[in-house]
Amino acid sequence: MESVCSYAFCQLTGANSLEEIEDGLHSCIGKLQHPGARPVGRVALSYTNSKRPCQLYEDLYHALPNKFQHEFQGRLGPWFTKSVFSLDSTTISLCLRMFDWAQHRRRKEGIKLHALLNNDTGLPKVIGETAAKTSDRKGAALILDGLSCGSIVVMGRGYNDYRLSKELTDPRVTFVSRLKDNTKHTLLKDAPISEAPSGKWRILRDDFYWPQAVRVCGQTKFRVLQWYDETTKRWSEFLTNNRQRHPQETADLYKDR
Repeated sequence: MESVCSYAFCQLTGANSLEEIEDGLHSCIGKLQHPGARPVGRVALSYTNSKRPCQLYEDLYHALPNKFQHEFQGRLGPWFTKSVFSLDSTTISLCLRMFDWAQHRRRKEGIKLHALLNNDTGLPKVIGETAAKTSDRKGAALILDGLSCGSIVVMGRGYNDYRLSKELTDPRVTFVSRLKDNTKHTLLKDAPISEAPSGKWRILRDDFYWPQAVRVCGQTKFRVLQWYDETTKRWSEFLTNNRQRHPQETADLYKDR
């Protein structure tokens, strides 16, 4: 019990070392009495880290959201009846001498974590680990498999890929992705759209995206939304496979990401 509370304390306070956890716990002795815990020393924490299986904490992580689900949900409000997820990755550098299996560059080691975050609860649903040199497209295959029909995935442009777009569309999963600057698409319909009520996001064009890689996507058509961010003074183009959702709603989905 004490070690579990110690790791929860570490996450909540942003502690960076065992010494910092130990000092912080001793400063909160009075509060620790309520859950029936007591301060744990750095030696005991180090031993627990090396001996206790990680499966224990994985099971605890999945149990807590189920128990307190009503406390987490509701961030997106009543506008989305289906699950909304954000997909992104981050690279973590590792010591060259200790982690030679994770070679990234000539003098650098690292791993890449691909996370699927539930936008409604703010909690990760799935986290996949790959070598740092693995592309985001290949890493997406680890965590997007099994998404329920109707789910919405908002992705960065590192995941912009013809085959991935097709794989998400087939099981009727909606996606919103930032387009790469060099992406080639054919304008099939040009439909100016009125300025957003906030004045910050103006959706100027709504068209359909015809992929050059017809061999991969067949006759599948996607929607491209182009708008101007008055805050940053920059144009952006975003790709989605949902042609019925209101453009402003699609823009807000990526802005929320």
